Amino acid sequence: MRRAIALALLLLLVAGWATTDWWLPPERIAAPSARVIDGDSMRLSGAGDVRIHGIDAPEYRQSCMTAEGNAWPCGRAARAQLEALVLAGGIDCIVEARDGFGRAIARCSAAGTEDVGAAMVEAGLALSPAERGTAPYAAQEESARAARRGIWQGEFQTPTEWRTAHPRGN
Repeated sequence: MRRAIALALLLLLVAGWATTDWWLPPERIAAPSARVIDGDSMRLSGAGDVRIHGIDAPEYRQSCMTAEGNAWPCGRAARAQLEALVLAGGIDCIVEARDGFGRAIARCSAAGTEDVGAAMVEAGLALSPAERGTAPYAAQEESARAARRGIWQGEFQTPTEWRTAHPRGN
């Protein structure tokens, strides 16, 4: 009988540990303002660095091509778009994970913008890479591509390809 009770308690403990995410509230970060670092990351006042979940924006020094073949600073445009989205202040983020640098990977909203990541992809200034088989903002990316907004107006390297070709410190 004691073994059965001990086993039942152990199973309950394991089940409770496995479902902790279901009954603990997600980590939430809110700040009155943010300093935008690039098209997919920002520093929230008093709350640290946040990378926007589900998107990959061109790097700040990255250029893309227009339909006519002219270079344009798509990385700077991505940063400017994110600045415009968070300019009014009142950033609220729900943390999905933390990266190797300790930054929060989060879904964020700002005054007037329910989902900053979706807005960046819809503007054509960020990609929505597949995570666990699905791209979080696939519909927004397809809309931007069809309308030839932002990076979709011409040719570009994905931010991942650009980072590989331009490692930091070089």
